[in-house]
Amino acid sequence: MLYLTTADPFDAYTAHRTLTGDRAPNGGLYFPFKMPKLLLSELREKSFGQCVAELLNTFFSTRLTGWDVEFCVGRYPVKIAGMSHRILAAELWRNLDGSYARMERRLAEKICPETEGSLTSWMRIAIRIAVLTGLFAELLRTDAVEESRPLDAAVPAGDFSLPMAVWYAREMGLPIANIVCGTDVSSGVWDLLHLGEMRTGGSDPAASELERLVCGALGVGEAMRYRRIRDAGSVYSLLPVDAEKLRRGMFAAVVSKDRLEKGISSVYRTNSYILDPETSLSYGALMDYRAKTGENRTALLLADVSPLEDARRISAAMNLSEEELRRILENG
Repeated sequence: MLYLTTADPFDAYTAHRTLTGDRAPNGGLYFPFKMPKLLLSELREKSFGQCVAELLNTFFSTRLTGWDVEFCVGRYPVKIAGMSHRILAAELWRNLDGSYARMERRLAEKICPETEGSLTSWMRIAIRIAVLTGLFAELLRTDAVEESRPLDAAVPAGDFSLPMAVWYAREMGLPIANIVCGTDVSSGVWDLLHLGEMRTGGSDPAASELERLVCGALGVGEAMRYRRIRDAGSVYSLLPVDAEKLRRGMFAAVVSKDRLEKGISSVYRTNSYILDPETSLSYGALMDYRAKTGENRTALLLADVSPLEDARRISAAMNLSEEELRRILENG
């Protein structure tokens, strides 16, 4: 597969170049020259490992098999849990290492052994898209989601690589309606999606990846303008028509630390389900989105981190001991 960048609509690069650094020699971020299209009817027939391997082969010209993927992440690395109010939680930490981040590094080593698990920004996004494809294959196979009824996806905004991966996956054909981004501080993500402008100076972790969103929604020329303004540390503003295009199918909400911890307690009390802080952030953003829009379609929460990794904070929010928390998770 060949790649273009957010800095030039004509310069093309090989897949290998996307593994050597976040940005191309022309300064842009990589994205595929032509995004592959997914056939949902075919996904039903494939295992998680097959889906991940085939998409990584497409992105990086590797020769992985479903067995390769299963060997490094396990045959059933994802658990899907149902909650009330039409919410599904996809536990992506239910793999051999008990962590999505470690599963990600294992897959990175399969793609390019010499990276020793070090990931470029595009590799991280591509792996996430592949994992999402495997996840949706399972959702379709178990009839948890229907091809004709897309679901919403709620994710932490973070450095925006996760929302961007979901955005690309939707472009490729996964049945995703709206992408709901949760952040615990006011950020450029919220400002850009709700106000149509953002301050680019400072240390906003999402500032770099937002360049991909601008490029995907508004084109390379606008992404180049965004980057020039960001490099200057100025305010990036959009025309109303472009702001509307950018926010199409996107929503952002700021969830305070207090609400985040109350969400952990509330969800456990009403659903007997344990949220980690990042997933509680997504849950809070989803609740804001539903309250603002009145939308109530099925929604998916992506849970990357085992609650045991922040056991003290979560057990305190749930009014349990850490040992009780561990026992509940082990029996779940």
